[in-house]
Amino acid sequence: MGYDLERFVGYVNEGLLCCVCRDVLERPLQAPCEHAYCDACISSWLIHHHSCPEDRLPLDISTLRPLHRYMRNDLSRLQIRCVNSGQGCDAVCCLETLHTHEDECPFTFISCSYTGGDYICYQCGCPVQVERRGLESHLLECEFRSRACPSGCGHTLLSVDQSQHNCVAVLRTELELLRAEMLGKVEVVRREMESRLDSQRRHMVQKESLLKSEVEDLKGQVSRVVCDVRALLEAERLRRQELAEAELEKRELLEMLRCLQPFRGQAGPTQPGEGSRKARPRSLTLDCIKSREVTVI
Repeated sequence: MGYDLERFVGYVNEGLLCCVCRDVLERPLQAPCEHAYCDACISSWLIHHHSCPEDRLPLDISTLRPLHRYMRNDLSRLQIRCVNSGQGCDAVCCLETLHTHEDECPFTFISCSYTGGDYICYQCGCPVQVERRGLESHLLECEFRSRACPSGCGHTLLSVDQSQHNCVAVLRTELELLRAEMLGKVEVVRREMESRLDSQRRHMVQKESLLKSEVEDLKGQVSRVVCDVRALLEAERLRRQELAEAELEKRELLEMLRCLQPFRGQAGPTQPGEGSRKARPRSLTLDCIKSREVTVI
């Protein structure tokens, strides 16, 4: 849409009017047929049509070009009233400086800068729109003006909420929130500790099982060693018993030998043949005793 023709002071050339909306061109574009249009107007037109709205010649958006320089110069020199003339602004300026003026015009309506303090959304703030020149006085009286709680609880309050503010209730609510948060963290830590304890418990059970298996193996080895030791002790006992029996038999034989010695001294040999016959039993007895000693040892 273009600028309203009634806002302009003085004569406006017909060639500076949009062929669609018939207002003064705003962000103008020109067709190959040299007809000019507002950017928004011709873009909307070409959605449903494919021809120039003035002479019906074929037209495509890709063929549109900027306005000729001399036409742009004529357009920028046009004198136009401020859009806030109805609110009392009597400024008249060149079209090329219009936006600069309107951005600073004291009659322009702007939104209140108080958006609700700590509120999250802009819609929760002040909905009032005031003239720029009256913004300062509105801010002094705005219900959404925020300031620190005079009681010192640390909260930022809106003017509209100060009468209903209860420091004790607010602090109690914050305390409950902190308590709930702390309990949540404690629960998380407790679960982590339980998980670690379960893991360590499983590890200890595995170690205990391995130790029990090793202990059983050691018991089997000890049992086998005990059996071997018992067998050795039994063999040693039998050996000592045999030695004792052999020693006893040796003593008996020696005693028999001592008993035979007096008889040998009384009967001496008279003839060589007789002496040799009587000596033979003695030598046989000694040989028998020695052989028995060797066998025992």
